Amino acid sequence: MKRFSRACITLLLSAVLILVLSACRSDTGNAVTVKPQTSIKVYISADTANNEIEKKINDAFTAKTGIKVEYDVVPGDDMYKKIDMDLASSASTTDVIPLTNPLPLDKYVKNGYLLPLNELLEADHYDADQIHGKYLTKYEGLIYSLPDNVSMWAVFYNKKIFDDADVPYPPSEWTWEQYIDTAQKLNDPSKGIYGSYMLDFDIYLFMLARQHNISAYKADGTSNYDDPIFKESLKFFGDLGNVHKIQPSWLDYQTNKLQWDGFMSGNYGMHLIGNWYTGLLTNSKDFPKDWKWGVTQIPTDGKGTNNFGVAYNHAVNKRSTHPKEALEYVKFKAQYAANMRGILPALADPAAQAESVKQIAELSNGSVTVDDLSKAFFDNRLGYVQEKNIGPAAAEYSTIILQESDLYLRGERSLDKTVQAIQEKADAAILKEMNKKE
Repeated sequence: MKRFSRACITLLLSAVLILVLSACRSDTGNAVTVKPQTSIKVYISADTANNEIEKKINDAFTAKTGIKVEYDVVPGDDMYKKIDMDLASSASTTDVIPLTNPLPLDKYVKNGYLLPLNELLEADHYDADQIHGKYLTKYEGLIYSLPDNVSMWAVFYNKKIFDDADVPYPPSEWTWEQYIDTAQKLNDPSKGIYGSYMLDFDIYLFMLARQHNISAYKADGTSNYDDPIFKESLKFFGDLGNVHKIQPSWLDYQTNKLQWDGFMSGNYGMHLIGNWYTGLLTNSKDFPKDWKWGVTQIPTDGKGTNNFGVAYNHAVNKRSTHPKEALEYVKFKAQYAANMRGILPALADPAAQAESVKQIAELSNGSVTVDDLSKAFFDNRLGYVQEKNIGPAAAEYSTIILQESDLYLRGERSLDKTVQAIQEKADAAILKEMNKKE
């Protein structure tokens, strides 16, 4: 089975390489002419630097453009700690900056770290609005990045764990109560198996609020964390590990340094995560497994029925010494990287996303069908909203939520005091940013 998966990936990469070598579509612009010796540097996390498909993407890019790619590898769990320091000190000329969600994009635009791309895109006849549509982010008409892939959340599950526990696979529509009940049936402490797995991303701490599309900001820009839905959301997440015990508690997760790709270990029945996770599930070289997987839509509480997600972007450093070549890389990623990884592209053309879903099903080695993926991602009664809280001091607001919630989730502070602290500190950060603009 593993051989078959690798063969599929090889054929896919070969097909994409042939495509990009032959020419881009007429509406995506032409590549600049560069010397073969030209190199650009790209920030990349240490755990991604050795990814086989990432190397294949770069090889295809170099074959098409003659531009070589060098990595600026960032160690540790938080890639943006180093990037923040580099950009703030004016020390970095690393050409391309990956933006895994809108928060670093928002921060870097406000701090003046990114190169506006409009003029270069126009000179290259690249119509970003036509190509990327609603996935394109602008700041007062300026484009600072291009989206690579689009994420919406879903529940991925390990079919082997369900089969061993004699538990039916999750339905296409379901509630949080059903999710908890299912996870409890899958729990098997004797085998080290949990029914559920969630990470330490900020969205987990307020996901009910996003499902209800309740903003973290009031109309005047101040914090809206006194809305009861945020208190309910934090308690709900904490109870999954501390009360229902269907997944590692927050303290266990932090103390044991559990990993973002832990679901691939085969020890968890279900994983609530963005659909970018299909890139791991279909990559048997870097993430081998001996079990099949399934996917279904995110649960709801019956009233808040929105799904949520983000677009993954790439931007050009304002101090890049090769801005045109860096933009070629950003464009290439935006047009081809998602398909090569087996995830959903951030392209406006519905046919491109339909083809991507078909491709993911083919790469799944019989785990899922096109219908399974379509129902989980698109063909359902869920709405779709931005995952992150975007507004004044957005990145700092996110950090405050994580830091202050940590005390509650560890059992060191009450829920009411935690929510109050988040609102007060967020308001202070928001006021500070607003005062800078005046």
